Parts: sequence; structure tokens; C-alpha cells
Amino acid sequence: MAAASLVTVTLARAWEPGDAASETGRIDFAIALDPQGHPDVQAWLDDPAPWPAVRVRPDGPPQQGDVAHDEEGWQIRFFTEEDRDTPPHRICHIDGGLRPGEVLTLRAPDGEEAAWRVVGVSPRTA
Repeated sequence: MAAASLVTVTLARAWEPGDAASETGRIDFAIALDPQGHPDVQAWLDDPAPWPAVRVRPDGPPQQGDVAHDEEGWQIRFFTEEDRDTPPHRICHIDGGLRPGEVLTLRAPDGEEAAWRVVGVSPRTA
């Protein structure tokens, strides 16, 4: 797959009133979308290169990761150089696609769920 067909999706935490966006950071990840704005499983299967992700946290350095698909659906893993074998965060409730304004749920490896809003979708530059 050509890198040009990947887009960068940016997520910001859909926080409760009183929570500050600066306290939650953001997530950027590369993914291919079909014409309806849904993740393209066949594009992922056809592409041998990892699709990168990064979690930008206000309280620490960015944490690198990747995007994958398996029999349970889409997932994002965040890891360190020392420990690349980390459990994934599951992406849930993406029925509306990955378009600005849509809300999805990330389920952490410990089962905790958090709502995230799609705040940007842009052509991938790297």
C-alpha cells in the first residue's frame, strides 16, 4: 500500500465538564479509510508495514505505538523501546466512521473505557 493512501486521525479525550483537554493529551494514528470513512480492513491486510500511532501526554514524552486489526476488531498498542509486547487498547463504537466530531471508545487493557472524539483527519505526510 502506498503511504499516500493512509491518513492521520487525531483523537482528543471527550472529557467530562471540568476536565481540561491539556490534562488528557491526544492520540494520532495512521489508518486507511474506505469511501464511507470506516477503517479499511483489506488495506491493512495488504500492507506489510506497521501503521504507526503516538500518544502525546502532557505529563511525559510521547509514547510510540501501532494500529492493527484482528478477529476482535481494531486496536492500538502503545509501547516503549524496552517493552514492545504490550496489550492493546481496543477501539470500540466506530460505527459512525472516523470523521471529525465522531466519538469512539478506547478500552484499555485493564478494561477501563474512555470516550475519545475525532478532532482531525488529514493526509499522512510521513
